[in-house]
Parts: sequence; C-alpha cells; structure tokens
Amino acid sequence: MERCTYDVVVVGGGPAGCMAARYAAKAGVSTLLLEEHGTIGEPVHCAGLLSTRALAESELQHPERCVSREIKGAVVYSPAHQLLLESQTQRAFAVRRDLFDQELAKAAVKTGVELMLRCKVKTVRTGDAGCVLMVATESPHVTQKITARVVVGADGVRSTVARSVGLRATQRCLSCTQIEGDYEAESDYAEIFVGNGVAPGFFAWAIPLGNRQRARIGLCIDRRCSSQASPLAFLKRNLAEHHVLAQKFGGEIVHRSAGAIPLPMNGCMSGKTAHVTHGSGVLLVGDAAAQIKPITGGGVYYGLRCGKLAGEQAAQACLTGDMLVLHEYERRWRRELKREIAFGLMVHRLRCAMNDTDYDTLIRTISKSELLERIQAKGDMDYPSLALRGLIRNPQLLPLMVRSLVKYLYTR
Repeated sequence: MERCTYDVVVVGGGPAGCMAARYAAKAGVSTLLLEEHGTIGEPVHCAGLLSTRALAESELQHPERCVSREIKGAVVYSPAHQLLLESQTQRAFAVRRDLFDQELAKAAVKTGVELMLRCKVKTVRTGDAGCVLMVATESPHVTQKITARVVVGADGVRSTVARSVGLRATQRCLSCTQIEGDYEAESDYAEIFVGNGVAPGFFAWAIPLGNRQRARIGLCIDRRCSSQASPLAFLKRNLAEHHVLAQKFGGEIVHRSAGAIPLPMNGCMSGKTAHVTHGSGVLLVGDAAAQIKPITGGGVYYGLRCGKLAGEQAAQACLTGDMLVLHEYERRWRRELKREIAFGLMVHRLRCAMNDTDYDTLIRTISKSELLERIQAKGDMDYPSLALRGLIRNPQLLPLMVRSLVKYLYTR
C-alpha cells in the first residue's frame, strides 16, 4: 500500500464495516477498509439467521447466493412444553455468513473502497489534525502509520478503536458457543430451547442448513444467571442429555466457534452513563457500538442500517470540513433504534429472573391464548417489540412479569 492518508478509514470487515465503507466511498471520499483476518467473513461466529429485511438492506444484487435454507417458522421448547410458531410469509433465511460478508466486501470494493487484509489496528490517536492509526501488517515486526480524517470502528465487541479513544458502548457481554454438525432438523423450522438448565439468561438454538441432516447448534448464556460460567459446558450437556437435542444430534461436528454478544450501556438512553458511539473524528458501529437486539442477540440488520448512517456522516464531515457533523450519526441511529433496544434490554432483565416453571407458564399461556395469533401475525425478527409488548401486558402473564421484575431488582 503506497497511500497512507485517507478521508475515511473503516476498521473491521463485517457487515457494518463493509456498509459504512461502501457508503463513504459512494459519497465520493477516499476510503480504506481494514480487516485483521486473511479472509473476509472468517472465522464465523454467527448463527446466520437473517430476515428478509436484512437481506434487502444488504443491497446485494444476488443475496440468494448466500442462502442455505428458507426458514418458515420456529419450534420453541421450554422444559415441559413446546410451541409452534408459523408464518404466513417468508421472514427468515439461514445464510452462509462467510459468503454474505464476502459479497458485502466485494460490493464495497466495486464502489471504490480500498481493502486491506491481515491488518490489525493496534492503536488510534485523535487530534486536531485528524486520526492516526498504528497498524500491524502481515510483514513480521512491521507497524504502519495510517492517517485519516474520520475513523469508523466496526471492529467488534472488544473494539480497539473504542478502547483507544476512550469510548464505551458496552456494559457487559453474553457468552456464546456454536457447532455445525449432524442433526435431524425439524424440516424448515428453527428450534429454540429455553430454560436455566439449557441456557441460563438466554436460549439455545438449532438452525437447519441446506443439507437436511445438518444444523448450526449453539447457545448463549448470561454469566450472572449461573454459577457455571462456561457456555461450552452447557452445550456439551445439552447434546448429551437434552430430550430433544440429544435425540437429534448425530455426533459428528464439522465446525466450532465461540463469541460474545454486547449489551449496551443504560438501555441506549441519554444521560451520564449512556453509551456513546461518537467522539472526536471517530464513530462506532455494529457490535463495537452494541447495536444489537438484546432479545435475540442478532446484530446484522442493525449493523447494516447503522453502517449506512456512519458512512454517510463520515463522508459529509470530510466533504464539508465540519467534524461536528459526526454528532448527527448518534442522533440518527438512536432515533431509529433506541426504543427497540431499550425494550429488548427490559425483556432480557425479565428473562434473567425467570426459572424453569416460569418458562413453562409462558409457553403454555401463549399456546392457549390470542397471543399466539398476535405473535404469528406481527412477529418481526428485527423489531420484536411489535409482538412482545402485548405479551408483557397480558393479564394471565402479569403475575409472572411482576415477580420476575421484583426478583431481578433484588438480585442483580
């Protein structure tokens, strides 16, 4: 790389980073995209379940090339009950996240983005003259200095960009693990498993893939909800002992991965402890900004949306010479997503206080009430509050909700 000065440097080649770089270059500013790994999209950490809306938001010409399987609904298992959720319309797809990310990177490069692989950002310094990034390249013991007017940190949960400039978006992280292996999948339905013995504070999943005898099987836990802190220990036990997972799992594992889901500071609200995603010449996006759905842990759609906003505002700051324009990024993404994320955090707090009996009550009540029709009619992967607000207000579930809230307040 001969050039060492850019208008915008995006750190991280995931969906949020690729989209931010693409939209910055699209606006006419010089843009560099840095990815620490040798291949975009690897290693894979995501369950790979995306909505129709997320695929459309990617603006890929042929997103279907990344699809492994269409998902028509979900079967939710509590310890003693189960619930079938079906959709009249197609709402979800199991995708190859490696291919999906690679297609996003190709689209960014076609727009004029310069892509560099095997480049790990060590530090970012900001000042009146712009930003300076110290980057370790694939050449041993070689650190390169790159300067930019704006840096977009899309470098994940443990963001080097955020840490370097003193920004904090994440209050804590949930721990996840996943395998891909032999599994007798439930036709075209995802399977969700809840219960403190299965995945305390969150849930486990089995996502069927193109091969009908293969699935992604994983779980996420909130470490505050269990004395057993290892998600891998829960996964091993589920595969060996769970009455559904153990019966369907074929034993062969072809891929393993682990990761984390960031929970945002203070419910995305304003205030002294609110998480902030912009600084002097710096924007955070995607997991680095904790722009995720606390109910499901998904972040691809939010990352794509916020990546576009970050790219636009970064470019505008460079084109106008007014760095105060970056503040508008914070306002724009919060206007779209703040309420949804805050609602999701509230639901997560309630979930952390539930026991197995509560989960059984929840699933049994939904299956026997008008709530099931509401969820199936209004269920939305990207905006789950549309269906779940009615769940919280339901008179049959109100005692459970109140008890869980009180338990959370007194045990957190």
